Amino acid sequence: MDGILQSLGVIFSFSGLAVLIIGALLGIVIGALPGLGPSIGLSLLIPFTYNLGPELSMLMMISLYTSAEYGGSISAILLSTPGTAAAAATAIDGYAMARKGRANEAISISLTASTVGGVFGGLALLLLAMPLASLALKFGPAGYFAVGVFGLTSVAALSGGSLIKGLVCAAFGLALATIGIDPIAGTPRFTFGLFELYEGVPFLAALIGLFAVSEALVMIENRVAAAPVIKDKVGHVFMSGALWKETWRSMLSGSVIGTLLGILPGVGGNIACWVARDYARARDPHPEEFGKGSANGIAAPEASNNATVGGALVPLLALGVPGSPTTAIMVGALIMHGLHPGPQLFTEAPSLVYAILFGTIIASLVQYAAGSLFLPLMARVMRLPDAVIAVGIMAFAVLGAFAIRNLMFDVYLMLGFGVVGYLMKKLRFPVAPIVLAMVLGYLVESNYRTALVSSQGDYMIFITDPVSLLFLVLSLVSLLTPLWRRLQKRRVRQVDVDETANGTAR
Repeated sequence: MDGILQSLGVIFSFSGLAVLIIGALLGIVIGALPGLGPSIGLSLLIPFTYNLGPELSMLMMISLYTSAEYGGSISAILLSTPGTAAAAATAIDGYAMARKGRANEAISISLTASTVGGVFGGLALLLLAMPLASLALKFGPAGYFAVGVFGLTSVAALSGGSLIKGLVCAAFGLALATIGIDPIAGTPRFTFGLFELYEGVPFLAALIGLFAVSEALVMIENRVAAAPVIKDKVGHVFMSGALWKETWRSMLSGSVIGTLLGILPGVGGNIACWVARDYARARDPHPEEFGKGSANGIAAPEASNNATVGGALVPLLALGVPGSPTTAIMVGALIMHGLHPGPQLFTEAPSLVYAILFGTIIASLVQYAAGSLFLPLMARVMRLPDAVIAVGIMAFAVLGAFAIRNLMFDVYLMLGFGVVGYLMKKLRFPVAPIVLAMVLGYLVESNYRTALVSSQGDYMIFITDPVSLLFLVLSLVSLLTPLWRRLQKRRVRQVDVDETANGTAR
């Protein structure tokens, strides 16, 4: 009860409300700018939250995360260009409705559905995180090792079109995680005599480089002209009673789908939005309207991608495993404040945990207020040229990388990671597995070695421990699922080729 009261005191203080509002405004703008998104926004924000304390820092980041997921729908509706990958499904019906002169209705549906999904995901987080954390406290080193492996394999398999590329990137991230002081022996390793690497590769520098700097380089290279903005009749964004009656079922189904898929590490809004849209279309009385400006075609994916926020935070708080690349960045912020996510966080910092649990719900309500009041002003931000946005990103990136340790070494390292991230995007290698592997590397290595020490080198401990065996099996399934899908696609293609050949022969 003390933790609950302290967290509510922080949330409803002047500082708490201020960071929630600032995070919401920044999130909507960052989400609306095509090519950016919550991951880049958080990577740039972390250095400026260092002096706020963990509770206020997490409140601002959660608010930005939630609002950025909604903000992606603004450019999807007005430009037919999703601001975030999770808004891709929204662009189909949102832009079609906007072209009919109903842009205001489309945005009102998007904002309301995002709020409903965010609140639903926050309630699920509130109900599920604590029981799972209590269960996770009973895990041994072997169990924690298997949980970390599961997080790595699921993300490697689901982020990007190639399983091999995902695993290569995860392996690269694990290699980076080994730099620094050995967690068991306490001796430096792979530091190349540089004292700046004794604490490991600076996570923030790597983060900003891989996400923000690489995107700025892509923007500078492309210089794509902005599409014309549909700006007529965009004013208030309050849904009518008729729209509520038409879309509430799609909002509810999208919220459930988004929460469940958000809990699975590596899935997130990118997949949830399409699953929710397909589910809503299959049960809509007028499925032929989808693609032509259907209200349910906006409500379902928007509710789902915001619901994934609360869902993705469940494994983060309960198991210490990030549910998405964005929550992996939040892990970096917690580590920066000397905290490690997982079940022990509930006893070490209960006020912080409850601030996250309640803050996720309240951030969605603040997002609704900010979106309702400031949308016309924020829509203008999308007219900024890519070159201006890129210069702004680079400026904040340099400031952020230097701010934490006041070392130019971190700035140079950030620029190096920026080049690596740029080349990875050109070669279509996923960046997310690197970040998540860097976060999970310590969890996997330390518990792996501790388990072997406790078992006197007997590897059977990973099989005889029921928790370890369960998550190792789930890891194997996670790796084999993409391969099975690929084989299925090949079989379908081969059948089509055979049928075409037979038809030609006849």
